[in-house]
Amino acid sequence: MKILAIRLKNLASLAGPFEIDFTAEPLASAGLFAITGPTGAGKSTLLDALCLALFGAIPRLSNIGQSKVPDIDGDITTSDPRTLLRRGTGSGYAEVDFIGIDQRRYRARWETNRARDNATKKLQASRQTLTDLDSQQVLSNQSKREFEQLVESRLGLNFEQFTRAVMLAQSEFSAFLKADDKERSELLEKLTNTAIYSQLGRRAYSKSKEAEDALKTLTAQASNIIPMAPELLAELEQRLSDAQQQLKAHQAQQRQLEIKQQWLIELHRLRDEQLAAQEALSAAHQTWNDQSEARQTLGHLERLGPQRHRFARRDTLNAQLNPLAEQIRQHRQQQTALQDQQQQLETRRTQAQASLLDAQQAHSSARPLLQQAFDVQNTLNHLAREFAKASDLHQQSGQLCAQGHASLQTLLDQQQQVTIRLERIAEQLQRSDDLAPLAQSWSAWRDRLKSLTLIANRLKHGQSELPALQQRASAAEQQLTEQRNALELLYREADCEVEAVTEQVQILGSLLQDNRKQQRAFEELARLWASQQEVDRQLADLAQQQQGAQQQREQLNSEGIRVRDELTVAEQTLTVTRQLLERQRLARSASVEELRVQLQDDQPCPVCGSIEHPWHQPEALLQSLTQHDDNEQASAQKAVDLLTEQRNQLREQVGGVIARQKELLRQHEQLTQRHQALAPDLASHPLAAQLLDRDTGKRDGWLSQQLSQLNQVITRDEQRQEALLTLQKDAARLQQQLQAASEASQTAAGQVTEQLKQLEADEQRLEEELTAFTPLVSPQVLEGLRSDASATVMQLEQQVTQRLDQLEQQHEEQQEQTERQQKIEKQQVEQQTRLHRQTELAQEVTRLDEQQQASQQTLAGLLGEHATAEQWQQTLEQTTEQARQAEGSAAQALQDIHDQLVQRVAELKSGQQQQQSLQQELGELDVQISEWRGQHPELDDAALDRLLTYDDAHVEQLRLQLTSTDKALEQAKVLLHERDQRLQQHQSQHADEGDGAQMTAALQQAHEQSALSEQHCADLRAELSEDQRRRNANSELQARIAEANGEYLRWARLASLIGSAEGDRFRKIAQAYNLDLLVHHANAQLRQLVRRYRLKRGGSMLGLLVMDTEMGDELRSVHSLSGGETFLVSLALALGLASMASSTLRIESLFIDEGFGSLDPESLQLAMDALDGLQAQGRKVGVISHVQEMHERIPVQIKVRRQGNGLSTIEVGN
Repeated sequence: MKILAIRLKNLASLAGPFEIDFTAEPLASAGLFAITGPTGAGKSTLLDALCLALFGAIPRLSNIGQSKVPDIDGDITTSDPRTLLRRGTGSGYAEVDFIGIDQRRYRARWETNRARDNATKKLQASRQTLTDLDSQQVLSNQSKREFEQLVESRLGLNFEQFTRAVMLAQSEFSAFLKADDKERSELLEKLTNTAIYSQLGRRAYSKSKEAEDALKTLTAQASNIIPMAPELLAELEQRLSDAQQQLKAHQAQQRQLEIKQQWLIELHRLRDEQLAAQEALSAAHQTWNDQSEARQTLGHLERLGPQRHRFARRDTLNAQLNPLAEQIRQHRQQQTALQDQQQQLETRRTQAQASLLDAQQAHSSARPLLQQAFDVQNTLNHLAREFAKASDLHQQSGQLCAQGHASLQTLLDQQQQVTIRLERIAEQLQRSDDLAPLAQSWSAWRDRLKSLTLIANRLKHGQSELPALQQRASAAEQQLTEQRNALELLYREADCEVEAVTEQVQILGSLLQDNRKQQRAFEELARLWASQQEVDRQLADLAQQQQGAQQQREQLNSEGIRVRDELTVAEQTLTVTRQLLERQRLARSASVEELRVQLQDDQPCPVCGSIEHPWHQPEALLQSLTQHDDNEQASAQKAVDLLTEQRNQLREQVGGVIARQKELLRQHEQLTQRHQALAPDLASHPLAAQLLDRDTGKRDGWLSQQLSQLNQVITRDEQRQEALLTLQKDAARLQQQLQAASEASQTAAGQVTEQLKQLEADEQRLEEELTAFTPLVSPQVLEGLRSDASATVMQLEQQVTQRLDQLEQQHEEQQEQTERQQKIEKQQVEQQTRLHRQTELAQEVTRLDEQQQASQQTLAGLLGEHATAEQWQQTLEQTTEQARQAEGSAAQALQDIHDQLVQRVAELKSGQQQQQSLQQELGELDVQISEWRGQHPELDDAALDRLLTYDDAHVEQLRLQLTSTDKALEQAKVLLHERDQRLQQHQSQHADEGDGAQMTAALQQAHEQSALSEQHCADLRAELSEDQRRRNANSELQARIAEANGEYLRWARLASLIGSAEGDRFRKIAQAYNLDLLVHHANAQLRQLVRRYRLKRGGSMLGLLVMDTEMGDELRSVHSLSGGETFLVSLALALGLASMASSTLRIESLFIDEGFGSLDPESLQLAMDALDGLQAQGRKVGVISHVQEMHERIPVQIKVRRQGNGLSTIEVGN
């Protein structure tokens, strides 16, 4: 992976657009380059642009919380990368070209903008695009998630790895070096992106806890579900069988009573039906007698039916003739009225034609005068326009004259004011005549005055600083003495010589190494002893489990024998039941079949007397008997199936117990082998003899005591070693402070001497400058320059500047006065011309007014009473048009009356013809009706009118009603006969009717006994079901407990190895391997950078020590490293992590953002040598620094220059 170019615009202080092309000279051939510039100029913004373009994020904004900063339309979070957009700009971007792991060139771009690129509008969402430069194909421009995945796949690094493999910062590795094991594991996990191990450790712990809780829950549930004992179960089953037999007896008695009760109910029902049939027959007779009159009416209606249409037609004709006669009378009246209107309209049309002729003659006679009026009126309009135009010109001329007079007066006033100002300036220049020589050459003397001011101020400032410098020199000398005394006091308090400190540190290191070796031996012995004890305990537990399994197997064998015996008895019972049922089927005699065939519906049975025969149908009887036999056989079969299932379950349980015994035997063999394998290891241990000499019960205590004593000794030696290392560190620090104090004392003394020399030179230079100004200024000014040069020069500059301004103003005022006099003379001539023009326009206005008045008098004589010629013409035309409209209206009205008169004559003729036709038809109908009534004299007019009111539907309804009454009478007779026969047949079935109340009481008692028996059976069956449910639930829970126990054991073994609530156990184990790998890579870097130092694990599980190869491989604490050494080790760790992160790719670009300014010259030399080593490895390395010595060592630089107002620019050069 290699960075080719960086481009940016409007990011922080860099406005741009800027481009840094690493493929162009001088960066293309430079392996090492520096990014330089003052603090805050924008050096780190370049690296921000690199991360923005690739990942849309900035490392220094990733952990600053969610605080807010104000924006135009609200607040945004401080971690939002859009905050880098430069204030006052509408858009910005960051763009990076790079070579990916597939050796193809890509371009990643991040951009953001405000709405419509307006700097005052709302900030919009950022956008990211990735382009393949080789194929010019856009790979992603929509989803940020898609962009992130594509960039990571092309770079081979994610954001965290990129900021640690390509952009290196020492601060995190300094914290890494000085952290304890817990913090170091967390930092290493973060740096290597291996948090999965902490998650696995926490997950193993939680899964073990969950499995344990689930096992406890299932065990508690099993203790609450205990099935019934076998003897109690057998007793319950016997009680159920007795209760079922008693229930069958009660049900048979109940069925007999129900049959007798049903016969009584049927008897009462038949008697009620017979009585109802008698009442229905009586009602039918009464209804038939009541309808005799209706039958007579129906006869008359049937004879009247053929003549009914003639009566209806006669009524229709009468109804039509009366309105028709009235209509004919109205038509005659309308005809007379229309004839009168026609005569009136003819008279009116004649009058309208005469009026139209008069109006046309008047219009023709007035046409010449009307034309003359139009001509005069046009002339008058033309004069009015000319008069208005002349008046406007006269008014404008008057305004121009007034404006010219005012302008001329203003120029005269200004000329007078200029004269006054020139007199005042002359007086002021006369008062400053003594400054004339200096003012004539002011531009030359002003620079010398500034130089004189600088010399005087420097002299004054140097004189004021001299006492402080002398005091600082004294303080530096005193500080040197105090630092020397403090170093001597440190060694005296430690009661140790300087040379003996290193020797004691080495001795303690050897003692600690021996004690740790002995500690590891005791820990190994304790592990072997604990393993052997654990194996012995597990063997004892297995022996108990094997004994329990054998007892369970014997118990299951006994239970199996019992179930087998019960199954044999049940199978024999099933066989006997089948044989009995078969004999019952064969025992059904032919006589029963013959009696059944003779049964008839609604006839009493010769055996039981019932008129209902449920078994008369052979299919129903066969179904009932078959169902009863099947129930008996199914009950016996169910008992056999239940016992068979129990036998199979017992066989499965026995098989499970046998398998468990085999598993226990296998585990016993494994533990025995493990015990045999541990015995030689324990026996061969060097300390085993000391352990085995003790009593078995005291061995654990002896091991704990030995380990505790070793821990105390190691802790004491480590504390002593830490104290000596601290002493070394403090001594080195005091030695550095002593050296610094000595240098500070020498520097302060040199500064005092240099200050005295500078003061003497400044005094001599000041006197020379004052001598040059003696002929130009007064003695008072010279004294002011010597005592307070700044104030005097400022005052002198104000006076000279004021004189020069007055001279310039005098010249300008005189020039302006001359030009203004010329303007005054010119405007006086123009004003005379304007006044002459105004007089001519006044005369033209008077002439036009006189012509306009003469034309108005002529027009008034022509128009007379009319206002205008247009109004006169309009009046004549309106009169003619009104006469023409009146004549047309009269003619149209006359035509309308004529049309209406013709229509009324036609309608009158048609009505008269229709009236004659209807009267003829009515006469013929009256003759036919009179003939029919002569044949039926019994019908008078009232009876005939009543019969005619009945329509056909009413006649049909009457006919149906009478027919229904006849049928109801016949049906009542038949029904009564049938009910009498059924009652006699039912009474013949039983001679004694019995007491209904006693029968009901007996049946109620039988119902209660059956219900009690059935409830008792249901309770017993519920107890059996509950016991079976408990057995099934218990069996299921035992299986689940076994499964949960296996699950718990599996997770418990895993949790004991890696599990913990915080995940730190597995994290430390995993990060120990990562630390070994990191130390390996870091040492590889150290061998190339500086061969003296190596890193080594030690002190604790994740501890780090530094080995000094030039001091006999001495191991030192990382806390004892100096600044330069810390930088080298940190840089090696950073490069080692880069190697780990880039194990599958080669990283050819490296950027280091370091605080090199905190290094001393020696450490800075080491850092530069390390950077040269990185360059020699073929990497392009860029460093950010403002240290001048590094600038001199690195020729190729990217310079960020500050231009003011928060703006910087970028230059690339040597």
